[in-house]
Amino acid sequence: MVFILNISHSVQGGGIRPFGIDIVPSLAQIWRNDPLICEQDFHIITPNASFSHLFTQKMDFIFANQSLYYLTKENFATTLKELYDICNDGAIIFATMMASECYDLYQKSKPLPNGLTHIQGTPTNRMSEDSYIRFTRDIDELKADFGLFEPLYWGDYTPINLYNFEGSSRHFIFIGRK
Repeated sequence: MVFILNISHSVQGGGIRPFGIDIVPSLAQIWRNDPLICEQDFHIITPNASFSHLFTQKMDFIFANQSLYYLTKENFATTLKELYDICNDGAIIFATMMASECYDLYQKSKPLPNGLTHIQGTPTNRMSEDSYIRFTRDIDELKADFGLFEPLYWGDYTPINLYNFEGSSRHFIFIGRK
């Protein structure tokens, strides 16, 4: 899910208007039942589809947590350009990317020509399906990938992993400004 926010200064007292895009069809029902969400501002798209035509106003904040690393190199670049284009000047992006050491205990292919790595065979059988992930090697690659945006902060985090059943779960964080 990518959440996109427009922060309105024209309304007395200001306000935040949330928008969102995702590829999971079942989310439409959740959005429909949430009284805080304007269903027309949230969209289900097909994987890798353009979304720039879905929004009529510019945005102030993009939140793309654990979502962009499923895109091929080409689709990532296209998506990032569309996110950049729908932003107001000064808009902030917060995004995470998965570090290359993630899933080292799984059956993991070499990176494919499209930049994705095929993941299968989880050591704990927690995941039964295959995944395709575009891993990020280091901070330099992270900053290059988000090069359209002025970097404000970059770093990494590792979610709590008490038993380390499946190896590293390290992610990179990028915060930037248009």
